[in-house]
Amino acid sequence: MQDIGNLALILVTTLVLAHVSRLLKMPAVIGELLAGILIGPALLGWISSTHTISLFAEIGVIILMFLAGLESNLDLLKKYFKPGMLVAVIGVIVPVVVVFGFAHLWGFNLTSSLFLGITFAATSVSISVEVLKELHALEGRNGATILGAAVVDDILTVLILSFTVAVLG
Repeated sequence: MQDIGNLALILVTTLVLAHVSRLLKMPAVIGELLAGILIGPALLGWISSTHTISLFAEIGVIILMFLAGLESNLDLLKKYFKPGMLVAVIGVIVPVVVVFGFAHLWGFNLTSSLFLGITFAATSVSISVEVLKELHALEGRNGATILGAAVVDDILTVLILSFTVAVLG
């Protein structure tokens, strides 16, 4: 019964803060993220991660990714593949190198520095799609380039992470 109450609190808080974000001329996803920070362990601690909450979160991510795929225009993605690929490669290399450098300067060993750098290279396709959709920019050149870059960026990051884990353990 407590899980149902927690889910209701999550839904209400998320809807309210998403609405407030829109009123402030910001994407709703900002309010939705702030809801998790506000009522989660980071601030108020009203919600903690239970099996039920994690299960619903996974279902939510699956639906969000499905909708991102549903909203994608493959013709536009193909048309702007080259600029998207360029942005993606730069979007992977720069965070890996910069975070690796800072982590190493702060005393992390080489392996930890590398893993931190790779972690910072990951994007969130679903958040990118939601923001672009809300700004009505998903169908244009810039939206297609950003979406293509986010998809390729995540694929490259997963491949690099997999390779790094296989080599370094």
